[in-house]
Amino acid sequence: MAGSILVTGANGNIGSLLVPVLTGSMNLPVRVLVRDSAKGEPLAAAGADVRLGEFDDPASLAASMQGVDIVVLIAPPGPDCVSHNRAVIRAAADSGVRKIVRVSAIKAAEDGRTENTRLHGACDRLLMESGLTYVILRPNYFMQNIFMSLDSITQQNGFAAGMGDGRFAMIDVRDVADATAAAVRSDQFDNQVFELSGPESISFYDVARALSMVADRTIAYIPVSPEDVRATLLEMGMGVWMANLVMEYSQAYGDGWGDVVTDSVQQLTGHPPRSFQTFTAELLEAVLR
Repeated sequence: MAGSILVTGANGNIGSLLVPVLTGSMNLPVRVLVRDSAKGEPLAAAGADVRLGEFDDPASLAASMQGVDIVVLIAPPGPDCVSHNRAVIRAAADSGVRKIVRVSAIKAAEDGRTENTRLHGACDRLLMESGLTYVILRPNYFMQNIFMSLDSITQQNGFAAGMGDGRFAMIDVRDVADATAAAVRSDQFDNQVFELSGPESISFYDVARALSMVADRTIAYIPVSPEDVRATLLEMGMGVWMANLVMEYSQAYGDGWGDVVTDSVQQLTGHPPRSFQTFTAELLEAVLR
């Protein structure tokens, strides 16, 4: 059983679901690293010890890791991904941390398809070469990404994306959090890499049909080019790096790059991954009807 846990990126999509699992049903002592004390308040309410710090501040990293046994390393995507991960890994090694559970990206590899894939590949290599015990989790496309299109879905009965008719094994973030908690709880997955997926590969046409069933009206998927996705995001004020990233992922997923179904969620957690139908019924029905 693990000792004290430090979670970085704890107020993000995965971390905000993971922390209550660790402090609740697993009853583990959890420390979280956040940049903003206000954003740490819900985590404190869940029983976590909130520490202020940043990836670019070595002193805050060192202070947050004193007495920590396992670090859950979740870092936001961006051009600083490698330097941020290097700083956490170095601080963990210097502080006597035993193990890092790192949330990476689908098919992370230094010769990978997208810039984010390549950056995460470099980060994974840094961890594997660090001498620390590790577990690396590489989740597929998040089902929760559909939340970004909810206004369009509820107001216009449709949503646009740049994946064409590509199929990919999208995963519920709740399963990513469960898998991460399992890697913290047990040592049987140590020094392994897991590609995490949902139970099946589906296209956005399948997503539209599932949404239509829950909404009891027709929800349309409108395919657009990846280049048009990039242009729209830039017009909306998104930064160039992130807009380019979405375009690259759209191209890759449209080519079937994410059509990879694994049993890793079942292996780690003991339960099968949630289907998109389950996701919509549990998290979207009240919104769509």
